[in-house]
Amino acid sequence: MIPIYQPSFVGREKEYVNDCLDSLWISSQGGYVKDLEASIAAYHDMPHALVVANCTCALHLAFVALGIGEGDEVICPDLTFIAPANMIKLTGAKPVLVDIDPVTLAINPDLITKSITPRTKAILVVHQFGHAADMDRIMSIARDFGLRVIEDNAESIGAFYKGKMLGTIGDCATFSFFGNKVVTTGEGGAIVLRDKTLWQRMQILRDHGMSPTKRYEHLDLGFNYRMTNLQAAIGLAQMEKLDETLELRRKQLAVYERVLGDIEELETRKFANWCVPTHWLMTVHLRESKKRNPVLKYMLDNGIECRPMINPVHMADHFAQHYDAWLFPNAIDVSSRSLHLPSGNNVDEEMISCIAANLEKAIKSDD
Repeated sequence: MIPIYQPSFVGREKEYVNDCLDSLWISSQGGYVKDLEASIAAYHDMPHALVVANCTCALHLAFVALGIGEGDEVICPDLTFIAPANMIKLTGAKPVLVDIDPVTLAINPDLITKSITPRTKAILVVHQFGHAADMDRIMSIARDFGLRVIEDNAESIGAFYKGKMLGTIGDCATFSFFGNKVVTTGEGGAIVLRDKTLWQRMQILRDHGMSPTKRYEHLDLGFNYRMTNLQAAIGLAQMEKLDETLELRRKQLAVYERVLGDIEELETRKFANWCVPTHWLMTVHLRESKKRNPVLKYMLDNGIECRPMINPVHMADHFAQHYDAWLFPNAIDVSSRSLHLPSGNNVDEEMISCIAANLEKAIKSDD
């Protein structure tokens, strides 16, 4: 079986985890938490970083810290993993869904302005599958209307937009360190930002609303969104290898594009010339949506795990009644005919050739 993704532990992960165990500092109190935060901040050339239990927590923490709540609206792409929309909803605000750009697969800037109302407080930008959204246009709109911008960089650590690293352009950015991400802590997430006051508020909210200087004195309604020292130890070792990982994955992408290039009825993903992407999951588009599920089954039957594209948010049961499907033609089209191929660090050229050969057979199969 070639799995869709496997984490890679080729650095000092075991050394750091064993150090945690030996020190007995295994929960959120421990030196690796601060070391990981410092590493993330330095990598992005940002003054502040905050690590949390997962990216969903990071999103919720960002929304709450920015003052988003009951009666507010946050503009959000329709094609995204559902966590951002859920967290907007959880604050009491309304996610205002917008269709995607068919190249970037991120929110379409042409559709943002017409979605803004007097209740709009922020734009949530998802850098989808390693590709940057068109941030210049989005930031211009945000400035014109006085809106906050949150970058969901869960899938795109290390990617660039016009020379700027993703996660450094908006008011704050969230990251995922789930087991299938380029940097993993098993479960985990982070926020990076420039605003010191906002960062201090996030620190308080992350730890039950507790004062950072007076234990058990609670200053606000907070949460337990802390990351453990064990997770942070793994994350620090992963960050030390990040540049090597990104280079390996870019070479992997080049092999995929070369090997898949001649397969009829298949399109590899396009990239805007202003983006240096992070190769997270290899994404391909079939010409016909009706072939996607049979192709997925064929691949799995032949020992290759692939995955369908995420469903648009508006299709979820708890959102469907609030949105009209005709507003999201690109999200529906891309989602219905796209799939992801194995993309872990372990996927070498021989595996890619095997994947491509089976994919071509799957597409041509009449079963």
